[in-house]
Amino acid sequence: MNNKKAPTSCRFSGALLTAACLLFPSTATHAAETLSLLNWEEYLSEAVIKRWEAETGVKIQQVYFDSGDKRDEVLAKPDHQIDITLSERISGDRFGDRGLLDPIDLKALPNLKHISPRWSDSCGAYAIPYLWGTLGIAYRADRMPVAPQSWADLLKPARSNEPHIIMMEDHEDILAGPLLYRQHSINTSSNDELKAAFDMLTAQSRAVLTYEYAITSLRSQRYQDKADMALAYSGDQQVLNEVEGIEGEPWRYVVPKEGTLLWIDCLSIPAKGSKKELAYRFLNYISDPQIAVLNAAELGVATPNAAAKALLPAEISEDPTIYPTEAVLQNSQIYEPRPMQATQTRRRIISALINAHDAR
Repeated sequence: MNNKKAPTSCRFSGALLTAACLLFPSTATHAAETLSLLNWEEYLSEAVIKRWEAETGVKIQQVYFDSGDKRDEVLAKPDHQIDITLSERISGDRFGDRGLLDPIDLKALPNLKHISPRWSDSCGAYAIPYLWGTLGIAYRADRMPVAPQSWADLLKPARSNEPHIIMMEDHEDILAGPLLYRQHSINTSSNDELKAAFDMLTAQSRAVLTYEYAITSLRSQRYQDKADMALAYSGDQQVLNEVEGIEGEPWRYVVPKEGTLLWIDCLSIPAKGSKKELAYRFLNYISDPQIAVLNAAELGVATPNAAAKALLPAEISEDPTIYPTEAVLQNSQIYEPRPMQATQTRRRIISALINAHDAR
């Protein structure tokens, strides 16, 4: 899921902001050690990082990726120096079964008791739940007279020959929209269904500015004057408004009526990591309700930590773009393991799509 983070957010209630400000000593702590985290860019609260470094003297060094494929490339390298990695169930199980991730020792993580039963088994044997959300459409409310309601608004846009949409380079998530629109399973291995999804994306491509994560793209300031829709994750709209620095928060987010992908991000410990004790300490730290609530509030992303959610102000916990209604959750799908051949087909689709777009 996601490049999702804003600076200390205006979404904090006064009480949360006060608590955050009390977390840090007035003098900086010199970090004698470093813990390396493979993560989406800015997907960990600065307040959480500062408190960890102040309490432990251990610096958090983040290595960033902007797609699941690129993360997997890093983890597959024999010489990587990663101590903790963001993951999800399918890649976590795959890398764990290959011996590249350690099975999680649940006894070493007492704070996992705070995870909601709904999410406690969502990450498998090699990871713990971190954050969760949906896939949908981010859009500029100030540039679009009518808010998108359907995947068709993104995939079959009225301005079909005018580049104004940002998609993403991800062989899984880019196909979810067309599959959901056609009422197919996002886990399909059917060549016919995948080809129909590819054809829909090909027809859309003349309206696409770039196949790049929206936050990465707009941060580069290349398309800020043109982009008014993007394939996005819940919470991204908050960051897009921060990136562009626009008054009035014109970027909004909607889950299309045909349904959505329900994703959960997890945290894993690579088998070759040299700082296992510190890694477990960090996983337990991030699962502490007081820490999890700061992280979720600053990022504007849903936490699986039930005790942390109870501490959130109503403006966040009742925001349906962050915590969708039960009806939306019931009309959602999750990724499931599939044959490698189907995954390779998906990768060929995204490569063909991007190559054809770049060749124009």
